[in-house]
Amino acid sequence: MTASDIAQTGAFRWRIPGGMLGTILRYGLSASGPVAVSAAHFLASLIFLRSLPAHQFGLFSFVMVVVSFGMSLNVSLIVVPITRNLVTGEAVPRTICFQMNWLVCGGFAALLFAALMVGGAPLREAVLLALFAGAFTFRWFSRCVAYVNGRMANAISSDITYSLLVIGTLGLLELTQRVTFTLGSEMMLLSALVALVPFGAGFFHEQIAALRSNPMAYWPVFKDLTRWSLMGVILTELTVNAHAYLVTFIAGPSAFALLALGMLLMRPAALMQSALPDLERPAMSRAIAANDMAHLSRIRHHFTFGLSAAWAANMLLCAALLLFFPALLLKKGYALHDVIVVAVISAVIMAIRALRTPFAVLLQAAGQFKELANIGTVSAVVSVAVTLVLLVAFGPIPSLGGIVLGELVILAKVRSMARDWKASHAGAGHA
Repeated sequence: MTASDIAQTGAFRWRIPGGMLGTILRYGLSASGPVAVSAAHFLASLIFLRSLPAHQFGLFSFVMVVVSFGMSLNVSLIVVPITRNLVTGEAVPRTICFQMNWLVCGGFAALLFAALMVGGAPLREAVLLALFAGAFTFRWFSRCVAYVNGRMANAISSDITYSLLVIGTLGLLELTQRVTFTLGSEMMLLSALVALVPFGAGFFHEQIAALRSNPMAYWPVFKDLTRWSLMGVILTELTVNAHAYLVTFIAGPSAFALLALGMLLMRPAALMQSALPDLERPAMSRAIAANDMAHLSRIRHHFTFGLSAAWAANMLLCAALLLFFPALLLKKGYALHDVIVVAVISAVIMAIRALRTPFAVLLQAAGQFKELANIGTVSAVVSVAVTLVLLVAFGPIPSLGGIVLGELVILAKVRSMARDWKASHAGAGHA
């Protein structure tokens, strides 16, 4: 899909002009839903930050980190084989993938529940937040499939529905001064469940019918493709969020709450980095299938531009909050100096991710999952080891240095691999 292609939204189609304006309009349309979700999560985190003790805010922030991992996990195991069909032309066992969606979301929710109990969450809140994570992951799978099927309107409608519900319900609790950990968790779960409605009854009939499939039929898909993408996601998660797990379980949720402030400030850029690959992965797959390396390069450049613009806008928002509205963040006694340091380090991390994500998605579209997993192995070892040493020796904030180093390793590796892959395919007559 180029800037001059027809952008599909449900049954409607608009012709988007070429050039930079077309790129901006294209990303504006596809990003409208993720931006709304980002705004809703930002508001939710801000409300919880101002209303809950540090321990509870730390637990909620930890859940939001793990939810992002669940989204990536679901994509690696289920969405990747569906998208890969655009390149290979092979029949994708959609029924098997749909059944795996239930299993992945259910297993993910169960694991998060256990982690929350270990982290000291109350039983009721642990159940609610685990169910929220499972429902949100299910919703993310549904929107990914909608993009693959050219049903962008369904995905955007789900994003907007979810966002309005989160903002409306939590905003009402804030106005009536009734924000509690329990009610907030209930509203997040309710929003995720209702946001499944826009995908339509037919989609869920297909999902329910898939429960009758034989789960062992997924084994060939896992063996041939998704085991490498799964390994890459797990290793990347260790690289990206090692501090979240290590700080939460070693220093406690209260210590993680300060680091979560930096993540809160970077959430708009982070969500764009999670959402735009769902748009660009199919587009890159089509370019590869058409052996159009020039078009593939244009997509990557536009992708980088979109992520960079999102990062720059996020920086302006962050600066405005810290300079003009610090009371919004510091009501619970967080030191402004510490918040600024965490925000600066988090901004560096997000800048590196904005640069390396297009290369990584290109390699995913090209099916280079084993190679990506090898990169993840190196970066994960570096990130976890350095983060752990810095955490034990200097404390939670310096431990972020391990994440910076791991991200730099990934950027260098994926950039080099993408360049080599394109060179080899252009030389073989694929340009």
